[in-house]
Amino acid sequence: MKKIIIALIAVALPLMMQAQREGLISRKAPKGKSDMSVYTAKGAIPEEAGKVVFKDVIAAPGKKKEDIFNKVAQWASLRYAPNSMMGEDYRDANFFKNIEYSKVKEANKQSGYIECQGAEELIFSVKPLVKSYTQAFYLLDLNVSDGKVEFQLHTLSFNVDQGESEFIRMTAEEWITDSYCLNKKGALKRINGKFRIKTIDLVNELKKEISEAINQ
Repeated sequence: MKKIIIALIAVALPLMMQAQREGLISRKAPKGKSDMSVYTAKGAIPEEAGKVVFKDVIAAPGKKKEDIFNKVAQWASLRYAPNSMMGEDYRDANFFKNIEYSKVKEANKQSGYIECQGAEELIFSVKPLVKSYTQAFYLLDLNVSDGKVEFQLHTLSFNVDQGESEFIRMTAEEWITDSYCLNKKGALKRINGKFRIKTIDLVNELKKEISEAINQ
């Protein structure tokens, strides 16, 4: 099993590095992070029927469904390769790492539907010999048609560090929504506020990567 995992990493890493050079995957830090209103605004974590669901439409003017699908499918196969990483190590600000559960669950060219299972590290901070992070899990549904990609990220949860290498799983609904994450003054709570920030950054980054992949 270890040999298989090592082989997967060896195959995936060069592909992801090539994809980054070609613009399929971008790991640049989002701009405007000093403006906390993006994260503290009510409804910044959107809910539908009590569930956290991020929806958007990524435009691809003048492009046909088949061309868009091919580019998005290529992006997804690299972005969600299991046990893949990008960057020298976690001290790199643009470091990215999937864990073994990450994968493309479905890619149906005829219907234009792609479903990705996200399982990755979100890093909060790095100090000498100490990395503060969470593991995030989610589903990403992409529906491709002429001129656009419908984006929907849902079923989001996190492994929350309890100390001494113990983690508990918390859903987005009970951890980063307005009622759980904002105090009475509308500011982010200290413990789970960082999860909300990283989630919003992640969603924006994914949409940016898809747009760059299909419109390059």
